Amino acid sequence: MSIQIQIDTKSLCETIDRMIETIDHFKRVDIGAGLSDFQVDDMHRNRPFTMRSRARGTATTKIRPHSLYEMQRSAGAFRRYRRALPKYEAFIASGKKRRRKAKYVRTVEAYRPHTSARPILRAEMLATLWDRMLKLRDEKINWAAVKEK
Repeated sequence: MSIQIQIDTKSLCETIDRMIETIDHFKRVDIGAGLSDFQVDDMHRNRPFTMRSRARGTATTKIRPHSLYEMQRSAGAFRRYRRALPKYEAFIASGKKRRRKAKYVRTVEAYRPHTSARPILRAEMLATLWDRMLKLRDEKINWAAVKEK
């Protein structure tokens, strides 16, 4: 007397393959989109800087202390400040000294280095980002939804 047991593993393998595809899509696409959505919705940034490496499955975002426009403007003011310094005049390519004051003297005199001891991302915003990423994970990686496909 022999007993035969047959188990169809095709549907199980398909379910596991769909689980793997879901995880792969989450790490390649959804994490980067979530980081960008966080900056747009919660930080009110028009153009967030999010780098996605889909091959490696990583995403990084650069959180600036101010908007990109303000950062570029601040960099321009710093360049004008450096140009107006007396010790910098020795390195001017023409070799001529300025005979009159620069037009941007008021900008130079009003310049002060921007330093702060505060973190760029406050603790409340970091907690919001963490909660948003956990919600995204729970929403996108759902095994009940994988079975229904």
